[in-house]
Amino acid sequence: MTGAASKYSCLFLDFLITIPPNQRQRMLQKPSCAFFIYRMLPPIAQQVTIQLIWKGSFPQADDVEVTRQIEDQVKLLEELGVVHRQSDGKLAIDHDYKRSYMYAAMLGAASISSLVLETNEEKRRGKEVEKKAVERWDCILRYLALPSEENTQAVSETTRNLFKMANFTSGDSRIEITTSGFQFLLLSPVKQMWTYVIEYLKLEMSQGHDIVEVIEPLIQIVLLANRGYKAEKECYQIDPSWTGPQQELLNHLRELGVIFIRKRKDGVFFLTQLLTHLATNETIDDTSAEKVSNGKVIVETNFRVYAYTSSLLQLAIIALFTEMTYRFQDMSVGMITRESVRGALQHGITAAQIISFLRANAHPQCIATSGPVNCLPITVADQIRLWEDERRRMDLKDSYIYSNFESDEEFNGVCDYAKERKILLWADYQRKLVIVNEEGHEYVRQWYKQQKSKGGSDGR
Repeated sequence: MTGAASKYSCLFLDFLITIPPNQRQRMLQKPSCAFFIYRMLPPIAQQVTIQLIWKGSFPQADDVEVTRQIEDQVKLLEELGVVHRQSDGKLAIDHDYKRSYMYAAMLGAASISSLVLETNEEKRRGKEVEKKAVERWDCILRYLALPSEENTQAVSETTRNLFKMANFTSGDSRIEITTSGFQFLLLSPVKQMWTYVIEYLKLEMSQGHDIVEVIEPLIQIVLLANRGYKAEKECYQIDPSWTGPQQELLNHLRELGVIFIRKRKDGVFFLTQLLTHLATNETIDDTSAEKVSNGKVIVETNFRVYAYTSSLLQLAIIALFTEMTYRFQDMSVGMITRESVRGALQHGITAAQIISFLRANAHPQCIATSGPVNCLPITVADQIRLWEDERRRMDLKDSYIYSNFESDEEFNGVCDYAKERKILLWADYQRKLVIVNEEGHEYVRQWYKQQKSKGGSDGR
């Protein structure tokens, strides 16, 4: 979310499967990584893992559907290297993972971190930290939603390269958002940030950096988010012995807004509330995700949209599928129309993404009155889906049509050959018309030449 579909509905786990086995094994040996992997596992996979750690086996289910679900989760654990299948077919927990997880479970998430807590001096933290953190993240989203020279300069070169490698943007001198970029903008904040972080890790791997060195401090920082609001008032040392990629990771987390560094010479960083996005599995329902700041949207049954926000970023995202008609200081009005939705669909945005976005950013009063689902009128949601279905009624393919046959024998010869090669799309025996797919045109030409050379039926 983006981009690409997640195989196991968790971008972090999907990424771990792709890294080399020796590096993944090194991660299983680290308590913080082992503990975090467990937290990101689906519930059934967590149960299987606990059963194998403490009992060495897990009970078989009687229900066929439950058995199938367990098998799917076991496959995930095997691909992660958390469990191994022995020669007798039984499953066993990985020894490194078991030792690391039990160590982390006994000490707790915060205690297994190598980060050093310092005495907090309020002046080192600065004012309006949370506001500045949100502004940093908004700069990244504005770079996608509102391409301009000013917004380009507001993000780092790493971010620009990351979006280009992720196929969110295209072009060099003039940046343009792609279909994947549009889809990214409509994701929930949790999915957006996880997508960004995974793409950053892929970028680090492409540059030949030791990915374990980058993931370990990232996980240790994310685990601190569980300490609650108190952790946001604490500061942690920036270890001068960190490697170049680790220092770069810290700068990148600062750009994301999940940590705050007032001045590098202070040698400390603070956590922000945005860090909770990375502490959350992105598989949570979009309607329960934290609402985008200043994003309060009301949709009426007549398809009119009221956006109570002054954020140009939020208005730009809403304008992806809405015809904006009025703009005031703190409120804008638009209409969801067939043309506006079809325009979004042509950019690769789906009806489900539009509906999910409107529900996730619904006005609190709409949610209080109608609930997290019906806050978007059912008639509007159904109509958006119907507009999407309209585009699926026809499947356009390049093809070739043959006509003006000189004889029935020639026509029947082409039809029979096209059927035999399975390249025939349609044939009209009354008007003597034959249509073949694009790949089949060359076959028909070669067949026709062979027939001519044999002195067979002529045609064109």
